[in-house]
Amino acid sequence: MNGMLRSWHRSIGIIITLFVLILSVTGILLNHTEDWELDQHHLTWPWLLDHYGLSNVEADVAYSLNDKVITQFDDEVFVNDNPVTTNLNQIIGGITIDDITILASTNELLLISPDGEFIEKMSASAGVPEQIQNIGLFHGEPVLQTRNGMWRSDYMLEDWEKISLQGVSWSIQSTVPSDIQKQLDSHFYGEGVSIERFVLDLHNGHILNGIGVWLLDVVAVLLILISVSGLWMWSRSGK
Repeated sequence: MNGMLRSWHRSIGIIITLFVLILSVTGILLNHTEDWELDQHHLTWPWLLDHYGLSNVEADVAYSLNDKVITQFDDEVFVNDNPVTTNLNQIIGGITIDDITILASTNELLLISPDGEFIEKMSASAGVPEQIQNIGLFHGEPVLQTRNGMWRSDYMLEDWEKISLQGVSWSIQSTVPSDIQKQLDSHFYGEGVSIERFVLDLHNGHILNGIGVWLLDVVAVLLILISVSGLWMWSRSGK
């Protein structure tokens, strides 16, 4: 009986040693967070960023227009890595006229300055056709494809006439360049995972989400069992 208990005691001890080491090391690090500025340094290991959901943000749509990359995340519209406005409807196309970027959504046009700043929105109240499906250029003039046909205007976007044209250069989606993608990742998620957060999540088990918390509970129970069994064997050894 005593031999079996010793074997069981030794096996549990080996299992929990790793967890005790992790708890001890992370506890020391957390005690010196401010001294070592662990909250100021960040980890960018790809697997860790993936684990925290920080590896890559995907735009709902993206358009490359001259020197600008237009992206939209939910209702937020970006020019390159700068948020410029919000729009409840998804951007469905864009063109550039005289360095002015014109973005189209279902029922309105969004105008962006050459410096990438939001100018205004134009909708049906300004004469813009509704139920827009795409936007394009025909000999330098803006053209809208809508559910009610095709419409053309001049660069002022004030008067629209219904027409039928061939050879319109329609807007098409593009991929986000890698340098812009990195800037967008940084905008949404900062510089990565701080060492302080990583160490804290290791210490409290949150690095494994809900499973980690329960795992630490099991380790705590094993520590109690090994302590009790150790005391029992010590008390028996004197007899």
